[in-house]
Amino acid sequence: MSRDFVKKNISKIISIFFLIFSTLLLCYVFYRSQIVHSGARLDYYLKYYLIAFLSITLSFISFFIPNNLKINVTIVGMSTLIGLYLVEGYLVILHNPGLKSDNFLIYKNNTGKDYDKRNRYRVYLDLKREDPNIITIIFPSHFINDQNLSYFPLSGLPNRKTIHCNENGYYSIFQSDRYGFNNPDKEWDKDEIEFLLIGDSFTHGACVNEPDTISGNLRKLNNNKDGILNLGQSGNGPLIEYATLREYLPVKQVKRVLWIYYENDLMDLYDELNNQILVSYLKDNNFSQNIILRNQEMEKILLEKFEHYKFATLTQLIKLYSVRKKIFSIFGHDSISKPDSITTHTSAHLEKFKSILKLSNKLTKENNSKLYFIYLPKYNRYIDGGNNGQLHSYNKIIKLVQSLDIPVIDINKKLFEKYDDPLSLFSFKMVHYTEKGNQLIAKIIFSKIQEYENIK
Repeated sequence: MSRDFVKKNISKIISIFFLIFSTLLLCYVFYRSQIVHSGARLDYYLKYYLIAFLSITLSFISFFIPNNLKINVTIVGMSTLIGLYLVEGYLVILHNPGLKSDNFLIYKNNTGKDYDKRNRYRVYLDLKREDPNIITIIFPSHFINDQNLSYFPLSGLPNRKTIHCNENGYYSIFQSDRYGFNNPDKEWDKDEIEFLLIGDSFTHGACVNEPDTISGNLRKLNNNKDGILNLGQSGNGPLIEYATLREYLPVKQVKRVLWIYYENDLMDLYDELNNQILVSYLKDNNFSQNIILRNQEMEKILLEKFEHYKFATLTQLIKLYSVRKKIFSIFGHDSISKPDSITTHTSAHLEKFKSILKLSNKLTKENNSKLYFIYLPKYNRYIDGGNNGQLHSYNKIIKLVQSLDIPVIDINKKLFEKYDDPLSLFSFKMVHYTEKGNQLIAKIIFSKIQEYENIK
């Protein structure tokens, strides 16, 4: 068998493989764009259509490219792909505090325990042997781009042990309540609710156990008297939070609503405004999903999503998520899921946010409750002096809230700016707060509200 014959056949196989791959890519893009999202995100998928069509065109052209050139180009392409996956692995390790050896030692010295190096799916498989009903976290923002849903979940799966995250050396695991929130279920049976919290992962209690969340610490400060309900969910933005208030606030007699704002919430609002069910809460004051009466239907929707997200880490690795995110950030994009930087939408989003807060304030008053606005700072503020694009609306947000006559508790000024080492209040100096951070925040919230209300 001659060398030229071998090269010719290898060359032909390369072209056929390239054509099959390109065709499958086009089918996948069509499936995501037209079936999963019903054409609602065509502007987002347009670039992927162009890439797929370009790939098909090049695959046909490849049949006419000289064999040596085609083989050499393929070798270069495969080498580049392998290199990208090596970079992806490096970025995953770089941004995962649990995979940094320094953190292992710090955790060991502080606690005497070994850092849990497992990924979340491995933890799920291990714990499933003891509890077949255990799940990994699923939250509302996972459904933002699902345009075919009849209902939009506003919580996680109810009455389940739920694996959340690991930023402190251990995986936080909580028992969800009857509606899928991170509360002791008995809180719903109390006649009066002292505090009802809404917010994102910082409110939800990411990477700490329930007693060490902001709501858990408020419960201790309140001596477990009246109820404290935490309706926060990871990934929530202002519109989901308003929808949550609409559905759950009227259910209980609530004294105070704590709107806990984090510095990326305007970015979350960008995606939320593209979801028709969520937008219905803004368009119609009488709109309701009657979620509390549809617990079984919501559970079915959440379980289906859970099956999909069990393999989320592997899927992100295959899609080079970290590499793409890094490339987008270099070119001025804060997220690979958003086609434009949030800085180009600041004015419009501030106006929408103002409308949402105004409606929320009105809703709380109608339910004989009092709304407080809690401002939480992002860790970038203390790394790069607050130059991150997500942070530039700080003063605007504070003034906006004050203009609506909503009391503001600025955790940035009251705690972090006064603290000697503010980064030490973040989990291994990044992302979410530590147990101590949450404890100090809860104390400030509790004492400031007492000052506002002149409680002796």
